[in-house]
Amino acid sequence: MPDLLFVYGTLRQGNTNAMAAYLAAHAEFVTGGWFQGQMYQISYYPGVIASEQPDDRVFGEVYRLNHAQAVLAVLDDYEECGIQHTQPAEYQRVKTHILASDGRVLEPVWIYLYQWPLVGKARIASGDFMQQVQMI
Repeated sequence: MPDLLFVYGTLRQGNTNAMAAYLAAHAEFVTGGWFQGQMYQISYYPGVIASEQPDDRVFGEVYRLNHAQAVLAVLDDYEECGIQHTQPAEYQRVKTHILASDGRVLEPVWIYLYQWPLVGKARIASGDFMQQVQMI
């Protein structure tokens, strides 16, 4: 099981919620990086979908999880995509590759991708949720 996780929203550094603190306590920051995708404002949190367009980038952080299986079980519950949640879930945890800030390709890396319709959801064109939060 991969032990790397890419986060792009409420789990990033600088957030003060309980799950961001949980991740910081149970993982080691590896690097900043980006995913080839598009970001949308879902509510107070973002959702990301994969994109075929090379200029579509979602910025975030890569973490190495301590005890990956246990930490991912907690995060799956937070993202409401565990088996105990109604399916299809809002998010799905999938393996992908991430381009690190220094140009390295990291894989496999877990990411939570959004699965519900995007009708009426505004795109976050910068691909950077932390930049969006500062603008609100």
